[in-house]
Amino acid sequence: MANRQKRIVILLKGHTADYDRSQAMRQSNLSPIYIPPSQIVMKNLGLLKAKLEAPHRYAGIIFPGPRSVQAVYEALGNNGAMPNCWRALHNYALGASTHSRAYMTLRKFPTLGDRVVSAHNLCDLIVETIGPKRDLPLLLPYGNEAGNTLRIRLMAQGFRVDSCEVYENQIHPNFTNDMKKVLKAKQLETIVFHSLASVRSASEFFSKYKVSVNDRKLIAVGAAAQKAMEEAKLPVSAVVNSYSVDQLIKAIKK
Repeated sequence: MANRQKRIVILLKGHTADYDRSQAMRQSNLSPIYIPPSQIVMKNLGLLKAKLEAPHRYAGIIFPGPRSVQAVYEALGNNGAMPNCWRALHNYALGASTHSRAYMTLRKFPTLGDRVVSAHNLCDLIVETIGPKRDLPLLLPYGNEAGNTLRIRLMAQGFRVDSCEVYENQIHPNFTNDMKKVLKAKQLETIVFHSLASVRSASEFFSKYKVSVNDRKLIAVGAAAQKAMEEAKLPVSAVVNSYSVDQLIKAIKK
């Protein structure tokens, strides 16, 4: 009976790494339901492989996120063996998680950038460490906003950038049916948006099935989700820090 009284919360994200968050929510009399809004689809891996096999044509490689590392790994045939000549070049990763992924996945591949927190910071680091000689392009396998920001900023600084789009977000094949189920069960009252992809998928669903959001609580996790919601003209009931489950619980219960 106690479980029936728990408030249902729809979290638009995958649930694989959120055991602790789920437990904290349940202990606060909330019942989380995870609905993955999107899936990552790799693309252009053959083209990427051809570029990776020609390190002499590049000044280095930039990994704007962990998925770009995964794309390189898959393009190399899932063995993670970058041609040795890459190791002596100017190689960068945006943030600690991307740096660690490159090191672990690509056989201890060295990169700079583990302490940077944004595409702007990484661009500054590249300017500082490469210096004035910019004859060869930097290879940029990307598929997210950070990668596009890097490309634009680096080109503005006089760098040549060979960008290769290697993955994209697509609506998860189960998203529509999952959302229909919770809508029919009247459980779509509190919705938490974790990413731009979650906003895009949900906005399309609301529009297609004429779902009013006026009486629902819509919570953004982080500034990027907030901005995407505002651009999609979705009402933002609260904005919480991505690392604080306490903030999220408080916003849900408010």
